This record gives sequence, C-alpha cells and structure tokens, in this order.
Amino acid sequence: QIMVEYFADRRIEINHQPVTIENLEDRLREIYRERVNKTLYIAGDGALRYGEIIAVIDASKGAGVNRVGIITAAMRQKRKAPG
Repeated sequence: QIMVEYFADRRIEINHQPVTIENLEDRLREIYRERVNKTLYIAGDGALRYGEIIAVIDASKGAGVNRVGIITAAMRQKRKAPG
C-alpha cells in the first residue's frame, strides 16, 4: 500500500520517505507506473487546510492514481489502540 502523509508542519512523506509538494506528482508517477492497483491512501493532520489536502489529491490524479482513500486521525488512533 502507498500512503502519503501530510503533517501540520507542511512535511510530506510517501511511505515514510520525504518529498516536496512540488515533486509529489512526479514521484507518485514513478511509483505507480508499473502498478496495476492504483490506490493511494492519504493521512493528514487535522490542522491542515482543505486546500492542502486537495493539492495532494490533484497530484495523485495527475500521476494516474484512480482511487484515493482518506485516513483520518480517529482512524489512526483506532489502529494504535490495544485489543
């Protein structure tokens, strides 16, 4: 699975590898070039503005991603909870 994380301090990572917003589309294009499953998950900090997440979605669509899932802070907490 490929996940883009966008943090409140404006850092962006693809599967824990740093990338800039300017290079995001090109990097995603490289990743998805040979993949059949073109699903991307985006996890954003609750402090981000709507337009910042839309920029990530736009870059993913430009890279050929055809399914985008959003991972919320509540979903991430649930995964970390024991039991």
